[in-house]
Amino acid sequence: MSRFRPPARAVALAGFMGTGKSAVGRRLAQRLGLAHVETDDLIEAATGHTIPDIFAHEGEPTFRDYEMTAVAEAAQRRGVIISTGGGALLRPENVAALRAAGPVFCLSASSATIYSRTRSSTYRPLLSGPDPQADIEELLALRAPVYAQADCTVVTDDLSPEQVVDRVLDALRGGSRGVFLLDEPVQVPVSVPGAEYRIHVGSGLLDRLGELMPPPRLAGRAAVITSDTLRDPYGERACAALAAAGWEPTLHLVPDGEQAKVMASAEVLCGEMVEAGHDRGSWVFGVGGGVIGDLSGFVAAVFMRGVAFVTVPTTLLAQVDAGVGGKVAVNLPQGKNLVGAFHQPRGVVMDLETLDTLPARQWGEGWAEVIKHAAIADAELLGYLEERLEAVQAGDPQGRQYVGARNCQVKAEVVAQDPLEQGWRAVLNFGHTVGHALELAAADWALGHGEAVALGMIAETRWAERQGLTPFGLAERLACLLERAGLPVQPPPLDWELATEALRADKKLRSGRLALPVLTEAGAVRLEQGVGLPELEQALALCREG
Repeated sequence: MSRFRPPARAVALAGFMGTGKSAVGRRLAQRLGLAHVETDDLIEAATGHTIPDIFAHEGEPTFRDYEMTAVAEAAQRRGVIISTGGGALLRPENVAALRAAGPVFCLSASSATIYSRTRSSTYRPLLSGPDPQADIEELLALRAPVYAQADCTVVTDDLSPEQVVDRVLDALRGGSRGVFLLDEPVQVPVSVPGAEYRIHVGSGLLDRLGELMPPPRLAGRAAVITSDTLRDPYGERACAALAAAGWEPTLHLVPDGEQAKVMASAEVLCGEMVEAGHDRGSWVFGVGGGVIGDLSGFVAAVFMRGVAFVTVPTTLLAQVDAGVGGKVAVNLPQGKNLVGAFHQPRGVVMDLETLDTLPARQWGEGWAEVIKHAAIADAELLGYLEERLEAVQAGDPQGRQYVGARNCQVKAEVVAQDPLEQGWRAVLNFGHTVGHALELAAADWALGHGEAVALGMIAETRWAERQGLTPFGLAERLACLLERAGLPVQPPPLDWELATEALRADKKLRSGRLALPVLTEAGAVRLEQGVGLPELEQALALCREG
């Protein structure tokens, strides 16, 4: 699967003079709601001289020096369309700066078209000879290799500027490196044995739920499960969107919080579905956070021996973790998720707008899993979070879309390798072994899941550092980022004896040992086999020490 990359800072338009870079750049910026900058304008503003004057009095080499400074400045801006000079790609430093900022498009045209567009201009110092068209042909031949470095070429001979803009936008939507400059949904494919589905990531998708997940030809009954407090903002809207697409939805409510994720709730929901006339052809749609996702998925797994399931996660934690992977479960008094199944969804619909109303604590819960995925699988994502965390938290739409999509992609890649959690999928438990023990030992669920995992990641990494399994400094790096995300890096008062008991009862243990995920470097993980209870208790003790 092609990997989602961080949002581009910019889209650059390069190419020979007269190919339309300025006109296309202005229109493209207007269409995308971005700023437009021309490197020639930056040069003139910095020097106080026009481009022809610089060529006439200082020469082309000096102009290229000025141009390199202007390109570097433009490439550092965010959310811009850059129109470069015709020779900007001649210097490798400019190519590197522009490509680091985002996709580079080359606008091209024939020598005859360029001549017809430029022959009345007095602003072309490189075409001042007696035969301008011959000059054009010679320069085009010399520059062909540098223009070939662009990510995409658009031939502009017979196109209007608006038509060229359409071609550029089509290329962006088709998966070029700047796709996250566009406010459009993206899809993450998930492929596991016996099940293939897509995760839809974007804004405004809840109202398109029936369009994205249309009813099957021979059925159309849908049980929408959500919590009491989500009935008005999301449950009713989900039902309306499904009904508009031809589904026959019924709405089923459960209390808020972890206390709803129990066998009794599943029994009540199954009974309601029978009374509402649901059968083996019905689908279950779970609309809510991780509790709703687990509970509704469990109901779908056991009702009529299994019916189709779609999850619509509405919290960051559910979107990047619980909404992907097909693990569904309910809790017992003795521990979390002790009764469950693997039941892959038919689809996942992530509406990023549902994150706008999240309380600060729930944001933090999700960030723990986001940072976990970056730490174990993607150093580039980890660096992006270290640079842009606050901007994404504040609502940067492209940042949110990238973070959501890339996290789903990381988890989907792991799940595809190990759908039934027989081995490699255990890397997703990074921070969870100590974290679950802390969560259970905190009175009245005083530690949320993400908060406990954050503490667990730090403690387990400190232990791995001391064993020589992880380079020193990674635990502190994680702690700094987690704290910026609003997560605790010191444990609250809790029952440490109870935490030790919970650690000893961890369901991943086999004969008192388990495979513990440890970081080998930022963005890479391996499973340390045969870690026993004494070692796990050492990690727990490191958490207690703070």
